Amino acid sequence: MNKHAKTPKITGYLLTGVAFGRHGLGALSAAGSRRLWLVDNGCLACIGVAAGSEVVLSEVRKTLRVTMVTIASVACCCWCATFGAFDAIFAQRVEFLQGLTERHVAAVGSLLGTLSLARSPASAMAVINECEASGPYCAHILSTTVLKDVLVVALFAINVELVALSGLDFHNIISDAATMALGGEIASNTTRDVGASAAARRLLVNLKPATQWETSHPITKLLQPIVRVIGAAIAGIIAGVLLGRLLKPTSLAARWKNIRVGCIVCGAAAIFVSSEHLGLEPLLVCVAAGLTAANRKHTNGAHEREELHAAIAIVTPAVNLLFFTLAGASLRLENVYNSIVIAVGLVIVRLLGLYCATAISARILKAPAVSDITGERRKNIEWMGHVTQAGVALGLSRTVAARFPYWGPAFSTLAVSVIVINLFIGPVLFRASIELMNESHSTLNAALERIVATPKRAVEAPATGSPSL
Repeated sequence: MNKHAKTPKITGYLLTGVAFGRHGLGALSAAGSRRLWLVDNGCLACIGVAAGSEVVLSEVRKTLRVTMVTIASVACCCWCATFGAFDAIFAQRVEFLQGLTERHVAAVGSLLGTLSLARSPASAMAVINECEASGPYCAHILSTTVLKDVLVVALFAINVELVALSGLDFHNIISDAATMALGGEIASNTTRDVGASAAARRLLVNLKPATQWETSHPITKLLQPIVRVIGAAIAGIIAGVLLGRLLKPTSLAARWKNIRVGCIVCGAAAIFVSSEHLGLEPLLVCVAAGLTAANRKHTNGAHEREELHAAIAIVTPAVNLLFFTLAGASLRLENVYNSIVIAVGLVIVRLLGLYCATAISARILKAPAVSDITGERRKNIEWMGHVTQAGVALGLSRTVAARFPYWGPAFSTLAVSVIVINLFIGPVLFRASIELMNESHSTLNAALERIVATPKRAVEAPATGSPSL
């Protein structure tokens, strides 16, 4: 079905999850999805390691200035456009923000703005391979995509920590009820009331770190999320070194390919779960681990990177199938229906932000107005290569749902709606931009034929007029 509709496979997986979820056939209920938490976390871990492994530091250094200018421009324009539009227009339509303060709106808007920066290295590679494309434009888009996703994971982790420490509980009524329960104002001997009191106590335990924000020192407020992100990066580097040892030709797992792949997957899942228990950002730890394992400098570094990419290529189809199907099954369709207008609006705002960002970066980098290859006037089409979102963006939205159980699932549903729309239109736009830049296999050959044919026509033109001389 996806092949005929020309949509990515992961879109089909999402729709399959919806069909078999609680809003469809009911084969996979919400409780059943929660029981598969280890599978979900393992898939997220593999997605994070895969994203980090795509960064080749030696290649990034060659075009570092161009890449960083583009990333900075996209980050500023997309974040400001998404945050401003959500705060001014769309926030009043969001149900879980009704009756809350401007600070609550700003917190959610900042998360959406940061999430709008995410891209999909896997989808970019898929489109490039499908078009048999090569050239400076494809190389630039790929390097920008990969490096930006690593930075986005870190920025999103800081953003989540700031929201968690801001004291914005989003559920004042439940918080007040819990306080009353602990103060003894809710007294009952029935089993139901005892259960409610226990639930209230658990809720206050979860809220305790947030309530400490108002009384903590300003420097502590600023440093705590940064320290946690730095700790996650350090833990990721250590995990990457350990993961790299599995990839050594002399390792025990090197003798059997399937065992090596299983060890890598289990190692990534263990990194994710242990990071959660240590209070670190698990997805950031996995990204840093993948980046470290793929860029170790020693005699077998290139071989280890190839082995890691080969292992990821083997497990990626199964990971995408499981992760996106579970994501589709966990969607709350009633929230999707309510948020579809907001999602479409945010997608349009993001497209405008990308257009402005690439125009600004082209001016800063002083990009030539005329193509050196075809002689055609350049147009601002680079924004078309930054649209698609997939695994990393969806993984980040799922971490919000896990971190903030009261309003996180509603936020995740809104974010998934935006991601799915970008997933539909992104590959089509990227494929069109590659063809416009004459870097696909077919268009490149046609452009070269036109260039070769032009001098011939120039030579033949005087010959037709020679009798008049």
